[in-house]
Parts: sequence; C-alpha cells; structure tokens
Amino acid sequence: MELKKKRVAGRVIKIFVFLALFVALLHGVSYLVTPQREIRIARTRSQQSLRVFNEPQNSLDVLIFGHSGAYSAISPMQMYKEHGIVSYVCAQPLQLPWESSRWLKGLLEVQSPKLVVFETDQLFYDKQTSVARNSLENIFYDTFPVFRNHANWKKWFGKNKKGERNLYKGYYYNTKVKPYTGKKQLVPTDRTYKIGKRHLQALEEVYELCSERGIPLMLLEVPSVIVWDYSRYNAVNAYAQKRGVHFTDLNQHLEEMKFDWKTDTRDKGDHLNYFGAQKVTEFLGRDLKANYDLPDRRADENYSAWNDDLVRYEKKINGGKS
Repeated sequence: MELKKKRVAGRVIKIFVFLALFVALLHGVSYLVTPQREIRIARTRSQQSLRVFNEPQNSLDVLIFGHSGAYSAISPMQMYKEHGIVSYVCAQPLQLPWESSRWLKGLLEVQSPKLVVFETDQLFYDKQTSVARNSLENIFYDTFPVFRNHANWKKWFGKNKKGERNLYKGYYYNTKVKPYTGKKQLVPTDRTYKIGKRHLQALEEVYELCSERGIPLMLLEVPSVIVWDYSRYNAVNAYAQKRGVHFTDLNQHLEEMKFDWKTDTRDKGDHLNYFGAQKVTEFLGRDLKANYDLPDRRADENYSAWNDDLVRYEKKINGGKS
C-alpha cells in the first residue's frame, strides 16, 4: 500500500514538473513571437488589422477605429485612389471602446495622425454581446501570447522578418450578397439611449488623447439596419455637440449614397459587402476632404509605396494576382 502511494506521488510530481516546464516554455516562446509593445496594447483578435504597425512611422494621416462594421465598410485604398488620403482601419471583431482607446494610445507613439475617426457602434456593445465572452480569452492570450500571435513566427523565422504591410489597410474585402428584406426604418424619436459608463469613459479617453495632441476627432456611424436606431443617434449626437466634434451618421445619407440594402450587404443587413463599401468610402472621402485639412499624398515621392499598393489592390479586387 505504501509503495502504491509512493508511485502515485511520483506520478503527480512528474506531471507537476512537466506542466511547470510547459508553462515556462510557453512564456519563453511567447516572448519571441510577441509583436511590438504597441501591438500588445491592442489585445488583438485580428492580426490583419494590427499590421498597421508595419506601416512607416508618422506616415498615416487618418486612423479609423471600430469593430467589424468599420472594416467591412471603409476601404483606405479606394480613399487613397480618389482623394490621396492615407488612412488605416484599426478594427477587429467585437472591438470595444476601451480597446480602441488603448490601441490609439499605442499608435500615437509611432504615428502622428491629422484625424482620428471613431466608429460609434462600439459604444453600444454590452456584457451579453462581448465583454463576458472575451474576458477569459484575453487573460489566457495575455499570459500565452504565442497562441494569439502565431502569425509572427513568419516574422521572426521566415523571409518576412521586417513585417509585411497590409495591402487592404485593415479593410475586409467581400463580394458576397445577402440582401436585407425587412422594413425597418430610421424613425425620429426624442428618446436617448443611455451609453454605458465604461463605454462613455473610454470615448472620453479617446477625446482627451486627441485633444492633448491637437488632433481632430470625428464620430462616424456606418450604415447599420440591424441594431442602429434614432435613440442611439441622439446619444452620439448629444456627445458630439457637448464636445464640439463632427458626427456623421451615414444612415441618414443612404439616398444620397444610392445605397441599397438588397445589394450592398453580405449578411442580411449586419455588415456591408464590397459594393456597399464602395459607396460608403466614396461619401466618407468627400466628407473628410470637405471638413478636414488632409493632404493629397498621390504625388508625394515619400508615398510611392502606396501607389504600388494601389496597383496590387486593384488587381486583387478585379480577380488578378499581386
């Protein structure tokens, strides 16, 4: 009996030692594959969008923060082609305002934007939709970033050691068409949605970060028929007026954009497809040029790589190969 106990104790010790070594190994490997400090701040769920940190320092004029609605609706390469605006969509699925705030804080160490755009739909995510679901995940990934940052193996040990720039600049290209067939409309109301305290605090942090550096902040809502309503518009508009920032709700410009929910969404009204993004990007580009002092970089020799990117981008969207 005593011998059996010793054997069990020995096995337990071996398992404990193995787990300890495994944890130590993960920490060591995680150190190697963890991206720059700014990337860790962002607590990513999207390696593609975080390739913003592979752009040259102080080269981006517009930084756009939001969730999947933003990266589905805005194409920086199209905006560059039409207006010479150099921008990047810093968005990921279910992105929350405090993630946008941390991300902006990290990016401001390597970029000097002339405008920050905050897509407002992220202000209305609650615990049921995202926070509770992602809390344990973030703790795990912060402890073992090797799992989150597996794409960086290529950066450290492959040919692409310096990091490859993202051709789409954070935009998600998708041509699938699944129409919205409902009859929901944006009906004016006096009711105002109460933005959560933590969400509002994060927006305040973004505002303060921009104010301290003299960077204009723009609030933006992309077309959203599933969750957006006039009470949310009222809430954002009240904040915009309080802080004196520009707010554009594209849901109030659908006719002007010739937007059509039957052709311009990829999932029955929740996210836009490429055809919807073309219309949004064209309108947004004109809005930015009209309201902000943004340079046209198309003839700037320092941005010749963007012209090369544009050629490759157009080949991609036209079915060619880069």
